Amino acid sequence: MDDTYAERQREFAAVYEDFEAADLMKLVIATGDWMERLLFQPDAADAAMKALYRTVMGEYATNQPVQGSWRDLWTNLSGSSEFDLRTAQYFVSLNAFAFFGLRPDEEFLDRDEEADLSGPVPTGVVEAFVAKGRDLLDATPSRWADVREMERTVLAAEARLRLDLDRDVSVDQLAALARVSTKSVRNLLAPRSGEADLKLNAAGEVPASDARRWLQKRADFRNSLWRDAPQATTIGTVDDEDEDLGEVVFVPVAKDGSIFDPVTCRTSRGYAIGRKGAEETVEDYHEALRRLGRMRKPSWRRPNATGNRGIVHGITWERRSLAELSRGLEEDGEAP
Repeated sequence: MDDTYAERQREFAAVYEDFEAADLMKLVIATGDWMERLLFQPDAADAAMKALYRTVMGEYATNQPVQGSWRDLWTNLSGSSEFDLRTAQYFVSLNAFAFFGLRPDEEFLDRDEEADLSGPVPTGVVEAFVAKGRDLLDATPSRWADVREMERTVLAAEARLRLDLDRDVSVDQLAALARVSTKSVRNLLAPRSGEADLKLNAAGEVPASDARRWLQKRADFRNSLWRDAPQATTIGTVDDEDEDLGEVVFVPVAKDGSIFDPVTCRTSRGYAIGRKGAEETVEDYHEALRRLGRMRKPSWRRPNATGNRGIVHGITWERRSLAELSRGLEEDGEAP
């Protein structure tokens, strides 16, 4: 199962395109436009949107000159790898769940601190995870922006969850999960000749059994793996239990299983550590690791599946060979 899941993760990372983030940017800009119309004070809206920019972007904003209007700031950020709204990170995870059947990121699951993270994710927790997207869409004023990518991802996530729970789905939900138009699904419901591939029940929904059978025939459909997925993936594990690791250090591990490693977490300026709003960049990996060890809640930036660098928080510590980490540093051009 671990190999299958890891392969599915790699497949998602290779093909995912960050379209939902573009929709979110449209909503941010529409919010600023609305504030200007609401207040009749463009300067006040400008100040508010620039303050929002500094708060959301953290250290990146402090290292960049805040010039021009608020609209210039946000528009220039569009498409940048630094655009890491927490909502954008959520939609990456929702897309992985919806179209690839992957386990939701623990960062967006509402669980008690004492919850057992080793077993399957409770159904109610996943339902709440999917509902976050629906709540955002329902709260978005109509005609503010074209957010069809967000809408498709939410509908597809709803469809997958409902089918996994043996619940019937709407035509819109099924179309989104299959990545086809609603019209295409409706054509299957009423073919010009022969028996229909799909039928509606009395509630106007497609029965779960019919929807699953039709989806399984599609080459681009991926079955669900989230229920039996490993809670975390380990990196650089040692196959020989008797091997002498030599000198070891402890590195923080985030909820998604990623660690603070010397290569992927490094930027051109060094390592970004600390909670949002109190970040610092440390050039040396070992010094950054030492400072993380002194934090009550170690936090650092690392790239997600699409390369966007978001902040993650450590939930545990993992022992790693210093020689293993040093090899990574040497390969990346940093002295161990």
